Amino acid sequence: MNEADSELMAGSFIKRGFELTDTLKKADAVVVNTCTVRQRAEDKAVSQIGRLRKWKLARPDGRIFVAGCAAQRLGGKYLKNRFPFVDEVIGAKDLDSVDAAVEMFFGLSSPASREPRAANYEPPPPASPVSAFVTAMRGCSLKCAYCIVPSVRGPARCLPPEEILASAADKAAAGAREIILLGQTVNAYSYGSPSGGLSFAGLLQKTSELPGVGRVRFMSPHPLYFDAAFFRVFRENPKLARYVHLPVQSGSDRILKAMRRGYTRAKYLEIVAEIRAAAPEAAVSTDFIVGYPGETEKDFKETLSLVGESGVSFAYCFKYSPRDGAPDPAPGVPEAEMEERLTRLLAEVKKNSSDILNARIGRIEEVLLETVDSGRTSANFVVRLDDATGLKPGGLVRAEITGVKKNALKGRFIP
Repeated sequence: MNEADSELMAGSFIKRGFELTDTLKKADAVVVNTCTVRQRAEDKAVSQIGRLRKWKLARPDGRIFVAGCAAQRLGGKYLKNRFPFVDEVIGAKDLDSVDAAVEMFFGLSSPASREPRAANYEPPPPASPVSAFVTAMRGCSLKCAYCIVPSVRGPARCLPPEEILASAADKAAAGAREIILLGQTVNAYSYGSPSGGLSFAGLLQKTSELPGVGRVRFMSPHPLYFDAAFFRVFRENPKLARYVHLPVQSGSDRILKAMRRGYTRAKYLEIVAEIRAAAPEAAVSTDFIVGYPGETEKDFKETLSLVGESGVSFAYCFKYSPRDGAPDPAPGVPEAEMEERLTRLLAEVKKNSSDILNARIGRIEEVLLETVDSGRTSANFVVRLDDATGLKPGGLVRAEITGVKKNALKGRFIP
């Protein structure tokens, strides 16, 4: 979502004649888009802002914008007092004001060295040449005990479907073959009245029907919001990626309750089973937090056992990071113990991933090429082809999986 927000902000500059640059010395403006989901992410952003002091001294006419979730949490007054060289602070709840802020500092046109672009400007290139992010909703209305997102992004707000579909259509026309719909709890998407509105399942279907779209993914759903309509379209529509990233956070019911996640271990496994019943070839990945306050060794072992029981192909694993505004409901787990648990969990996930990758050998997979000789399957596994003669990025090709190398599959292109 941070990358999608960055693309949105870049668009405000690009339509005024700016170009993206990797060279700081060439820049007329710098945007630091911040994250605060963990303390380390916020600390890195603040350090980056501090390092821009030298750039501002060398370019007093240059502009520095600080945006995003850490900007929202820390506030403009704090950031400008600490970093008086910062020109504008735009919190995550105010991203719609980016255009006005850029206009305030640079006017309707561009710097003198640039020619203003037409209103029909080209959007910034996506992070992948064949995939594009499209935001479907912002914010979150849940109250997970460890999470600061609702306070910095606000309650869930679904974007109008015509806006989402227009953005997806534009990106498909620009060459994206895969559209990735984004939201903090993206499968909670619902717009309009229950009788005449559009559900998440409906949004998936309509996105898949856009010209040029070969595959649709989404992230990140929440276990509370799956319904029969989703499983029906997931089963029947081959353009929906056979992959669901489904955060669980813990395998212990006691810790899940303390986290206020709203489901049990059994319910999570039931949803995973429904995903695989709808699409047996589907892969599921997840998120885990280790060392949540009050977590015992018994709780942690329940998380370890969930890795194999759920059959997740991959997991993002993090040590618990206390955040201002998110309560600490019990004594914390010592840092050394958290580190040791994280190491054990990562080893378990790695072993599980290896078994799942090896089980794919011999299968015929559809691969969306990101380069001439590598891409991703519908289940989100990376495949490296041994013969890619005549292939191009963006192509949807078939490949026989012949082996595994590190974290990727090896494949033979089938003409």
